[in-house]
Amino acid sequence: MSCTIESIAQQDSHFSQGVFNQGYLNPGSYGIDDDDLFNATVGYRVQTKNLDGSPATTVLNVNGPLHFINSGVSLSVFNDKIGYLKTPGFNLGYSYIFELPAGKIGVGISLGMINSKYDSNDWRLPDGGTGDILLPTGDVEATTFDAGLGVYYTNNKFFAGLSCSHINRAAMTKASEKTTFGRTFYAMAGYRYVFGFTDNYEIRPSIYVSSDLGVGKYTLNAHLFYEKKYWFGLSYRLDEAVVFNVGLELIKNLKIGYSYDYFTTEIEKYGGGAHELLVSYRFSIVTEKRNNQRKSIRYL
Repeated sequence: MSCTIESIAQQDSHFSQGVFNQGYLNPGSYGIDDDDLFNATVGYRVQTKNLDGSPATTVLNVNGPLHFINSGVSLSVFNDKIGYLKTPGFNLGYSYIFELPAGKIGVGISLGMINSKYDSNDWRLPDGGTGDILLPTGDVEATTFDAGLGVYYTNNKFFAGLSCSHINRAAMTKASEKTTFGRTFYAMAGYRYVFGFTDNYEIRPSIYVSSDLGVGKYTLNAHLFYEKKYWFGLSYRLDEAVVFNVGLELIKNLKIGYSYDYFTTEIEKYGGGAHELLVSYRFSIVTEKRNNQRKSIRYL
């Protein structure tokens, strides 16, 4: 007698602070801000910290504008680890920005390579695994091409974006068992409401959805900003978690944010919550030749 069941699990990495890291999730957002600054963001997330092999993800994204051609560019490097599966990769991105009467819209694409590796050195197998020919005795690794698309709209008050990762359904054909990365769709939208005597407060409600059209995560966010330097946020991810988020600007253009996911499911009893850290820095790349300046009064 035999019995089979179907299980569905997370494949792409998830970030609770996704609305602050849209350069990694949506190629259409590259360089769409009004300033001339590049933005470098590093994110780290560990999920269900008390369980061995829990998902841990590290990402680096650098993106910024090329205003002279109405475009934006990006570089992303990432590493995702779940149990014995490691998935590092990188991509380069480009977006073209259209000026509209009431805002801007960016259309972007990301192209890169993604690697998938099963590290079997620490596998605990009965009888050394010799009884099952389907269990590999060594590492299984493959690398393939990966691509993503995105569209992003913003104005002074409202922003919205839609993107898709693994648009080409990247397949690891070199591995002994074929692995396919399914398309994951991301949708975000939010509104900025500024108030206070000097407009020093801002409330930013937003929604963040990720789905492979089979399983989805639906998150409602509310963030309160003070002078754009300090913020506190509260989020609810449907049937999964309540998220607490705080952040501040340490020095000019250097910001740090932290979030904690308290799971509302049974996994909270055994795995604990999720910790996530996000650090971003905005900087300028000077391309124009500066005018010569002299301090001596002889040249006045």
